[in-house]
Amino acid sequence: MSNPASDPQMAYFPIRVVSSETGVNAITLRAWERRYGLITPKRTAKGHRLYTEQDIRLVRQVVALLNRGIPISQAQAMINNGEELPEAPTSISPSRPSQWQHYRERLHKSVQTFDDQQVAALFQEVSQFFPVDVAMRFLFIPLYNHLRDNSRQTLGMARLRFYSAILQARLAARLSEDSEQSGEEAPLILMANCTWDDDIQQLQSAILLKQLGLHPVWFSGMLTPEQLTELLPARNWQAVVLHIGSDQNDMQLSQLQRLAREGGLPLFVAGYNSNQQSTLLAHGLITLDDDIHQAALTVRDLLTSLPE
Repeated sequence: MSNPASDPQMAYFPIRVVSSETGVNAITLRAWERRYGLITPKRTAKGHRLYTEQDIRLVRQVVALLNRGIPISQAQAMINNGEELPEAPTSISPSRPSQWQHYRERLHKSVQTFDDQQVAALFQEVSQFFPVDVAMRFLFIPLYNHLRDNSRQTLGMARLRFYSAILQARLAARLSEDSEQSGEEAPLILMANCTWDDDIQQLQSAILLKQLGLHPVWFSGMLTPEQLTELLPARNWQAVVLHIGSDQNDMQLSQLQRLAREGGLPLFVAGYNSNQQSTLLAHGLITLDDDIHQAALTVRDLLTSLPE
């Protein structure tokens, strides 16, 4: 790879700037480079990625294709064949709905009628064409959020539970399928839920951590701080990531503080009320951003010395 210093007239941008400019998180940018060869950034002497304006333009074009429901593999083929790519549109015409809209309508209809076979078939179809993080962003999580926001309607909670059960099972299966990505030396992370909330966010976070080269081990359902304390000696954990919910009282915070001290490990927490952040920090806990992509990068950066 050439040294950026050899191109003094060229402007280069770090990955965080590219992410901000394109709306594509850093984890996905790395995956596009590693898995599909869509972008080949230059590197600094320390290994940090640097992108050009042309790279940023290419990322926007790929996003435009994905917005239309064009699979990532087809976008890669278009690039490899030297085909002219479309410019990213400033708006999407309502008269020409994207392929994602067709997927959303099919998925919504299947959930409304509790048709588990149709939901499973749609999951299978989409997974053949799109990476899991793209499918989650454009299809599966938007419907989950919609169902959660409308859970008080007639049959609303039933539909949310129906869909979240299928979604959780699919994410857990994907996490298991990707288990070979983590090497033996990858930091081992215990991931658990301290609430009765579903595990959708935890599973998404685990998949992202796996993509970053870490080794998350996810435990379904609720585990109490006492149970987690018993679990710590079971393996050589390097960190703990917990979903703690927004209603932590003083006793529960003290239990988490004791867990962090006795384990001697960094203890990351998510799912908390933003008003609690200073209190959580005072108890020796590491707070994570609501953005699960940024949260995964925070965990990675604190546990490893991998370059950007």
